Amino acid sequence: MNYQDAKELHRLLFSFAGLFHEKFIFRFRCEYYSENLPYLKKNHQKILNVLYQKDEQTSTELGRKLDIEKGSLTSLIDQLVDWNLVTKTIDPGDRRKALISLSPKGKEQMDKTIDFYANKLNDFFKDIEPQAMQEFIKNLRYVVDFMERM
Repeated sequence: MNYQDAKELHRLLFSFAGLFHEKFIFRFRCEYYSENLPYLKKNHQKILNVLYQKDEQTSTELGRKLDIEKGSLTSLIDQLVDWNLVTKTIDPGDRRKALISLSPKGKEQMDKTIDFYANKLNDFFKDIEPQAMQEFIKNLRYVVDFMERM
């Protein structure tokens, strides 16, 4: 990749991140969590979302994915454990590590959250042509697959 491509990639990634948070995360988070789980802060919600996508992760993995410092992450996870939304178990492969997972209550709550988000996304994209929507999904799937291979 040359320097100009790297600059364009930087611009696109940060533009996407900003638009994603503005158009989806902020809007849906404020509406859903304020009514259903008002005690959760946005970083609690991010942890639950990451665990919903790939359960059983170490705090190091979560911190890396969410860009949250270890001390802050420990406090957030402890609160989620206290609220019975996640569990911590010893990693059988390395007893020094704890594995963080959604509890049954956390999974149930995330299923409700995803249902809410899916309905909101349906409303949000209702005026978009079906072909354009399929192209958007295809491109987004490509981006996610590409980044997972890195």
